[in-house]
Amino acid sequence: MRSRARALPVVLLGLWGLLGAEVSPVQADPCGMVPPVYIQQPDAITRIGDQMTFVFFKDGVETFVIRPGFRGKVEEFGMLIPFPTPPAIRKMPDNIFQHIQAAIDPPEVVINLRIQFEAKAARRRGMLANAAAAPGLALRKDEVRVIREEAVGMYEVAVLEAGSAAALKRWMTEHKYRYPNGMDKVCDEYIEQGWCFVAVKTRVSGKRQVDPRPRQREVRPGLPPGAGFDGFVQAMGFRFRTPELVVPMRLSAFNEGELHNIVYLLTDGPRKIRSIPEEYVVRQVSGKELLRNLTQPLPLRIIGGTEKDIPEWQLKTLPQRRNPEPHNGHARDLFAGDLLAIKSGRLSLAHEEEEKMLLRIGERLHLRGPQIDQLNLEALRQKRRAAVQSALADLEGMTLTVVDGDFPRRVLASQNLVFSEYRMPAYRNSPRYYDAKLKRPAPVRQGVLKLGRLDVERLLRQKQREGLRWKALLGALWALGLVCCGLVFFRCRGRSAAAVLAAGLVLGASAVVLAQDKEPAAQEVDEEAILDLIDQLEDAKKVEAAVEKLVKIGQPAVPHLLGEALEGSSMVRRGWAIVALGEIGGREAKERLEELLRDTRQPMLVRTWAAAARINMARDTQELLSLAGLANQFPAARRTLGVRLVEELNSQEKPVTVDQLLAITVRVPQLQGTLAPMILKRSVEELVHAMVTHPDQMVRRMAAAYLATKVQQDAKLYDEVAQAVLAAYKFDPQARNVPWQGGPLFVPALQWKTKEARALVDALVRWYLWCERQNRTGDLRPIENNLRSIQLARAAGYPPFGRRLPGAVGWLHAWGQVVGREGIRAILEQQGVANDPRYAAVLRTIREKETER
Repeated sequence: MRSRARALPVVLLGLWGLLGAEVSPVQADPCGMVPPVYIQQPDAITRIGDQMTFVFFKDGVETFVIRPGFRGKVEEFGMLIPFPTPPAIRKMPDNIFQHIQAAIDPPEVVINLRIQFEAKAARRRGMLANAAAAPGLALRKDEVRVIREEAVGMYEVAVLEAGSAAALKRWMTEHKYRYPNGMDKVCDEYIEQGWCFVAVKTRVSGKRQVDPRPRQREVRPGLPPGAGFDGFVQAMGFRFRTPELVVPMRLSAFNEGELHNIVYLLTDGPRKIRSIPEEYVVRQVSGKELLRNLTQPLPLRIIGGTEKDIPEWQLKTLPQRRNPEPHNGHARDLFAGDLLAIKSGRLSLAHEEEEKMLLRIGERLHLRGPQIDQLNLEALRQKRRAAVQSALADLEGMTLTVVDGDFPRRVLASQNLVFSEYRMPAYRNSPRYYDAKLKRPAPVRQGVLKLGRLDVERLLRQKQREGLRWKALLGALWALGLVCCGLVFFRCRGRSAAAVLAAGLVLGASAVVLAQDKEPAAQEVDEEAILDLIDQLEDAKKVEAAVEKLVKIGQPAVPHLLGEALEGSSMVRRGWAIVALGEIGGREAKERLEELLRDTRQPMLVRTWAAAARINMARDTQELLSLAGLANQFPAARRTLGVRLVEELNSQEKPVTVDQLLAITVRVPQLQGTLAPMILKRSVEELVHAMVTHPDQMVRRMAAAYLATKVQQDAKLYDEVAQAVLAAYKFDPQARNVPWQGGPLFVPALQWKTKEARALVDALVRWYLWCERQNRTGDLRPIENNLRSIQLARAAGYPPFGRRLPGAVGWLHAWGQVVGREGIRAILEQQGVANDPRYAAVLRTIREKETER
């Protein structure tokens, strides 16, 4: 998250333009200039950053993984990728390329004993049948054949064959996919070669999960219009059959923006890309080394000592800290999955298909993002690990090549990337020349690097023995001291030295030992039909229809669905059962879902599904707000709450007020990003009214921030906002109260121009004098907070911290440097205090200074 900070006593607000963004407001003095809310301003889709691509090829099977970086509007994002044969498609972890980089150069665990010593001194293959089908009959020029359509995470995906680029473009436009301009010729060439295409678009709107309620005219689910992103979108993996290695990147040349590419190529031999300088090959890692990096503990670097000097508390944590899985475990699964596809002869593996089903469940419940992705991975961990272990050993016969550089646009546009044998010079094949994590040469590091496992148990036993020896020695010294004291004492009492010595030995032995560390009646229904439908919840082709039928059956299906949701053996069936329960609704389903989400014995994924389903069951805004606590307890459900709240607010017959929207964002900060577009559409007058009069100070602050944001997004609104603020705070000598009565005084940070800044300061100085005369001391601090604003002072031309005299006299002196004696006289005369000795002295001082000048 980016933020804009100013040297002001203000609260800093930040928002994402996408759903589910989290914001924590910084506490500040409750008055003053408020900076704008940060709202992303998406442009047309433009590529940004490095294009990273992973390619696996062996025995006629290729995998192609991308996670492109783009800036733009989320509803306009899409991809079109050509393939020689229809691919199996899956979502990849968003940090997949960081894990690949850490598989090449694992991060080091550093123990700096020198710092510790100084501190002490200082202290003292499951492919779908239709995916393997051969290309169909020849198509007419105006024809498009849909091979397969499916949902993959945040995307809708269509695998297409086309008779011409014109037909492809028409089909994509009609179905709201993006077809970039200028690529007709290249697409026609792919079509002539018999290639197919994968079209990808963002799933902006999910299917409405409940029927419209009475008085609800229209439902508009999904993201607010214009929501944007700036960064990397969801990673995707494609596995397909091809007789030779080829990377279909020609269409990427038609994207605007940077064309820096990094290709990670895992093949059964070292390679380079033809038509790309061989100097772009920056690393080649053998499969044996990769296997070691993926399975052995992370490298350990010890600075200022050896492993024997490592403190015991650090030794105990080393196995966990050196575990490679959190750093490159996704890369291990990716490599092993591709190798398993070779062995099994199937393009799509069982756990990959199950993951897609979990993603479909999440999308049905409006769950999307890293939190739900992590829960899905944890649910599949055991199956994935079993699959990995069966194929990982085959990695030894492979080589991973890294190609990094600015690929010429003409090369990308004219041909697919093809490869040839190439082994890079050994002297360049090292992190000293290119570190995969840093994407540049690695710096020289101090200390001694340890690879492989440390015998931590042996080192701990050794330290324990040393500790016991020291404790025994201290115990003996303690006992000897007691003996000496006893001898002195008992000699005075006439006791024998032998008895004293015996007692001392007993005490000493004791010290040595201590030193060694010790429901209502159901209707008559066809239960067999319900159970058969529940069995279909695990069938990717039948699940949607099965859920619809179960929802149509309604309450009679609830007991069976509850049984599956609470105790089912299949995670997929449990998820779809929870989806169906949420869509059926009713008191029993609601109560049991609430029990399920509170049951800590259940997997977190199941509890999160239950929380999302319970949120989807809410019937109005107030019920949704009562469930806001679930967004904190289950972070993945924040998006669900945001989507549902947008639906409810959009469907109300009586328009929601800006006060209500602002109050919701204050009450549920996680929804700020969701509601920002709706708030920004409200009028300047509404926001100014909320800023000046709302009883909640945080709502006032939010309103001021959004006023600043409106001007930041559209500079033409400056005059309207500035004049509205000036009108709200205009001084009235006949007033009985200040305009901001009952709360703090906020002013939006508009980058005030001189004319409006001086008008604002003049009004504030007049109010300050009025409050002082009225003995309203509580209203003086809010005015001062704004008058001390550096931004406002610079715009108006007075010293914000130059006031040496207390109270209104000081601010009159400061403001007099701008408006002169006559300006101050007008202020004093308006309030009838021009002859008051306290204030008349200000006029004399200003006159003297003007005379000196």
